Amino acid sequence: MLKINFLFKKYAKQIVISVILMAIVAVFYFIDPSESPYFIKCPLKAVSGYDCPGCGVQRAVHELLHFRILEAFKYNALFVISLPFCVFILLVHFFGRETMKRTVKCFFTHRISVFLVLIIVFVFLVLKNTDLYKEFLFKL
Repeated sequence: MLKINFLFKKYAKQIVISVILMAIVAVFYFIDPSESPYFIKCPLKAVSGYDCPGCGVQRAVHELLHFRILEAFKYNALFVISLPFCVFILLVHFFGRETMKRTVKCFFTHRISVFLVLIIVFVFLVLKNTDLYKEFLFKL
């Protein structure tokens, strides 16, 4: 009993974060954001009528949890493409050696990398609101 209390105190933050993440995953798995009124709607789309780079992420998460990758790609292609990079960064952060952690951190926090990501997001924002992009997605 004493050992369990010690472990809980030592890893309390990780346990709480894990429980919250599992609850979020369960919500996105069981409730479809496109059919539920409880999910947050995009304020930019509500005001301007244009999609932001994050529009469709909630629906894409729901589709990815059901292993419908093509449908998730249709909702938000940039999110689906960026997921492997995010998973890689998390794996390096938690399981990588110190030299690898420093290398990845330097690469992703470098000015050029940040500028490149901003350019990619901006180009995606512009493309996502074109008819060409929507026609391409309907052909998939």
